[in-house]
Amino acid sequence: MLCFSTLLAILGLLLAADSSVDEPGQRLVERRYRGLKFGATNQDYVLFKPRMEPVQESYSVCGWVKKIQSSDSNWRCWFAYGTSSDVNEIISADIRYFLTLSTYVHMSSKVTDQLGTWIHVCLTWSLTTRAASVYYDGLLIGSSTTPSGRKLGLDGYVVLGNEFDTYGGGFNNANAFGGELFKVNMFDKELSAAKVKEMADGGLCSGVEEKYGRSRYLKWEDMLLEEKSGDVTEIDVGCTPEPKEKDEVVETNSTEDCECEQGNGTTFSRWDLLRGEKFFNKTVSVELVKEMKQAWDVLGDFEGATVTERFISHFKFFDDEKTCK
Repeated sequence: MLCFSTLLAILGLLLAADSSVDEPGQRLVERRYRGLKFGATNQDYVLFKPRMEPVQESYSVCGWVKKIQSSDSNWRCWFAYGTSSDVNEIISADIRYFLTLSTYVHMSSKVTDQLGTWIHVCLTWSLTTRAASVYYDGLLIGSSTTPSGRKLGLDGYVVLGNEFDTYGGGFNNANAFGGELFKVNMFDKELSAAKVKEMADGGLCSGVEEKYGRSRYLKWEDMLLEEKSGDVTEIDVGCTPEPKEKDEVVETNSTEDCECEQGNGTTFSRWDLLRGEKFFNKTVSVELVKEMKQAWDVLGDFEGATVTERFISHFKFFDDEKTCK
């Protein structure tokens, strides 16, 4: 039988995940309303190495970008992904040049730098269409065709605030972003023009991106928990979370999210759907998922036990089951 110490250890993971909050009692659900401000040197960035299998054949990187540095350089990069075989898999450089699979999308003649203004930028791509497209405030402003059969590499790093000259590093001052970012998310699909426009038209403080559920693969609130190097600080961008009903679930999984063969009637709980995915800044194995589920079941046997609201809110929704038909 599962020892109660396992439950305490899981609670410790939750508390550790909240260790970088700026105010006592700030909940994880509110963190996505925080922005990041970057310094302008090669020491100022956020670097992490996620699993990239879900976005190997299609993705969209969308976020709100505020350019602060006045410079002739077109290579102040706010998002980049580089692998051991290609350090330029993805580059988002201000609002002028973008790369997907080392394929350039040039827009220097189509947009004008706006210092101190939030703009919505979105880069989309899929193996099927081979179209690397860039949207600026909801409008398509550039597109290029990537090589046939070329997929995204899987062993790479993501960096916010610079771009790679070598595998996992090689940052320099010329590429330092030196601006502000907010709600940068990576989706596991090529978003349509209509969906990109909806996200941009919703405005800085909308929650439009949350409607995509598990398709919002790399989430802004998770990026905020990654280790920050140099002069990178969390900032208030003036957005506050909308009040939720007591029993309302922020994100839900539909049967479309179940990965099973058509018509086999297999039942999955959301614990099953967490297998191998990132959870509280940790990579969760099948075994750990099972232990967490058992821990939650054990908790139900302790009547009168004192459990924090945050602990309950993070675990209660996993009991729902979905069936693939």
